Amino acid sequence: MKEAFARNKVLGVLVIILLLTNLLLLFFFVWNKPDDARSSNRGRGGEVMQLLEKQVGFSKQQLDQYKQLKDQHWERLKPSFGELRTARDNFYKLLNENSVPDSVLMAAADSIGAKQVVIDLQTYRHFREVRGLCTPEQLPHFDSVVQHVMKKMNNFRKSPPREDSLKR
Repeated sequence: MKEAFARNKVLGVLVIILLLTNLLLLFFFVWNKPDDARSSNRGRGGEVMQLLEKQVGFSKQQLDQYKQLKDQHWERLKPSFGELRTARDNFYKLLNENSVPDSVLMAAADSIGAKQVVIDLQTYRHFREVRGLCTPEQLPHFDSVVQHVMKKMNNFRKSPPREDSLKR
């Protein structure tokens, strides 16, 4: 009898722990919403807008102009990202072939590189346009912010590979 009571007690404690965990998750997802300031700057460019406002000192008018430039920039880039994705897909589809000549492999890799060049040139031009919004006093701060943003983008692209689960 004592054994059954002890087993049910453990199950009861586990049920209570699970119930509390579920309530915490429910609270987190329902009531823990971001404040308006953070949610208004979410999405592409939200962090950059905050940097431009806080570190560079962009005015409301400059931020509005930046938002227009950013939206135009992403509209121009969308097709390029699609082309880059397609070029990479085509490159890795070559893995399905038994034998791929080096010339075909290099041509496919060059295609990826050409698409990336287009994206980088468009991004460079975009930042030159945004730089044109700056006052002379803001230029040093802007240049610093752009270098910071580009380093973050490059670190994201060059993040170290995860440990291969097959090597364990």
